[in-house]
Amino acid sequence: MASASIKRWLRRLGASLLFLWWAALAGAHPMPESVVWIDTAPDGLRLTAQLPLNRLEFAFGHTLTDHPETVLARYRDALAAYLLVHVGAKSGETGWQVLRPALSVTGTRGAEELQATFVLRAPAGADPRAPDLLYDAITHEVRTHRVQVFLRTDWKSGFLGQPPRLIGELDHENNALSIPLGDESTGAGFASLFEGGLDHIAEGTDHLLFLLLLLLVAPLAAGHGRWNALRRPTDTLKHTTFVVTAFTVGHTVTLVLGSTGVIAPPQRSVEVAVALTIAIAAVHAWRPLFARAETWIALGFGSIHGMAFSASLSGAGLTPWQHAQALLAFNLGIEAMQLMVLAFVMPALLLLGTARPVWYAHARRALATLAGLMACAWVAQRLELASFGDPAWLADGGAIPLALAALLWLGALAASYKRKAMAKTC
Repeated sequence: MASASIKRWLRRLGASLLFLWWAALAGAHPMPESVVWIDTAPDGLRLTAQLPLNRLEFAFGHTLTDHPETVLARYRDALAAYLLVHVGAKSGETGWQVLRPALSVTGTRGAEELQATFVLRAPAGADPRAPDLLYDAITHEVRTHRVQVFLRTDWKSGFLGQPPRLIGELDHENNALSIPLGDESTGAGFASLFEGGLDHIAEGTDHLLFLLLLLLVAPLAAGHGRWNALRRPTDTLKHTTFVVTAFTVGHTVTLVLGSTGVIAPPQRSVEVAVALTIAIAAVHAWRPLFARAETWIALGFGSIHGMAFSASLSGAGLTPWQHAQALLAFNLGIEAMQLMVLAFVMPALLLLGTARPVWYAHARRALATLAGLMACAWVAQRLELASFGDPAWLADGGAIPLALAALLWLGALAASYKRKAMAKTC
């Protein structure tokens, strides 16, 4: 009797240990989840769902992970029909029209996903701004599966150019979710992206530093391999206009190509290239490398910075007309901030160069050295050759360029005061 009791106790202990081991494994390796991206459209929603094949096959009833590359050839129509049964939307009690989804298989070996893009249209009389999402793909069969739903873009409320916002989760028990869209406002999308363009330059230390280096040598003329003369203000303005315009053309072209998906360079390579442009511009500020080709160099370097800008402006979910407006607004924001920097920095440079050319030379070399060191740090960090701890002080906020510009103004005002004092003495 005692022996039977001990055996039962041992079986229970074994089962408990097995459960704990399984739970530990589950915690260490989270179950794959589906993700749904919501973009608003003039007549409803565009919905992009990403479903892991190794969970979809349980709900779909056919093996999909053995040969993911042939999934669409074997089951395209059946998968579209399955998804149309399990995806929908409604306003109140009025159901929306759901069009057949566009399907593709993405992801790497062992982590393939089915990506399905739907167009959901609100019928006449239904409020397209108050939808409820109805979704139980996979979750109707796999009780442990979850679906994360994100709002990606909403043109009419100005939710654009920002990280997607998690608006809720769906699972076996919950297959409906209200989509909280903001209030409509005329011009909200355009204004939001204009502000995004302003912020992208104002908060981007690397872009601001590059612009500062361009302006630092704009009042100077080169000769015999040195910066040896100060241009007249009119010549400075003309030269600066050419350089800034070339930089604008360069980044506009690649911003358009990048945001429309025509080009898609690796983000890490782009960030390293941006840091290299700053390093080269810093050397040029110390000693002229391409004094006769600054406009062309600005055009080329602008194209590199434009690829970095395009990472902040995706055309996903936008109509062609909205995307055109988004590009215009984002670019205008960038240009407005560049002009503000130009208007703030250039008078200080001209004042300093006129009052105390030697101080200008010292300031130019000091700023070039600091910018060059920061650029080298960015290159090393972005190539993962070195770590500088929390990189926020290097990357965000634009505080360093602002402090440098303020120092330029202090130097310029001191030089002007000293010049006037000496004139009175004489």
